[in-house]
Amino acid sequence: MTLQNKPTIFYISDALCGWCFAMGPQIEKLHSAYADRFNFEVLSGGMILGDRVGPIGNMASFIKQAMPRLNEISGVTMGDAYLKDVLDKGTYVANSEPPALALAILKEQQPDQQVKYAKAVQDLHFKEGKDLNEVETYIPLGHETGLTADEFKAKFSDDQYRLKAQQEFAQVQAWGIQGYPSIVAQNGDKLYLVTRGFAKFEDLTPALEQVLAQ
Repeated sequence: MTLQNKPTIFYISDALCGWCFAMGPQIEKLHSAYADRFNFEVLSGGMILGDRVGPIGNMASFIKQAMPRLNEISGVTMGDAYLKDVLDKGTYVANSEPPALALAILKEQQPDQQVKYAKAVQDLHFKEGKDLNEVETYIPLGHETGLTADEFKAKFSDDQYRLKAQQEFAQVQAWGIQGYPSIVAQNGDKLYLVTRGFAKFEDLTPALEQVLAQ
């Protein structure tokens, strides 16, 4: 997927990560400014897997406490539907694998639109309060890539996409990335940690210019 003559920005995100949702507009700006000089790849981090999977009610109070700071720093707000249908009800089962699987399908369909679809998946959850465990949630995005509802559903139940998601989780772990969002840039055989945690576009550009200069 990566062109040999172009360095790559790996945006490491997780669909259930509020700070990644906050980072969405900044990554879109970055993509607009640097798509001609970098390949962009989105990797799903795997924040909530295995024995961490469970009702969001366990984390709801923590998320609510973090929201004012997130709003203030990023200027991004979560939708009323997320507050009411997800946090207040507390029954939503938080699991990072289904959205990572869905994103693997969307990325395969349109590799140059990875940033767009990573943000779109998060908007469905954090703005519209949609259930990211349900295949129906992603059908409209599948349509945008040219997949019918039946085609998307067939892929969603195909183990090869689950494997792709798991390979991304493993890659992120191998790099030692434990917090999301993070950005890793690769130029030649060298990797650079550009940011760990939320950062604004203007704070990221100096580091990227440095990577390009290597």
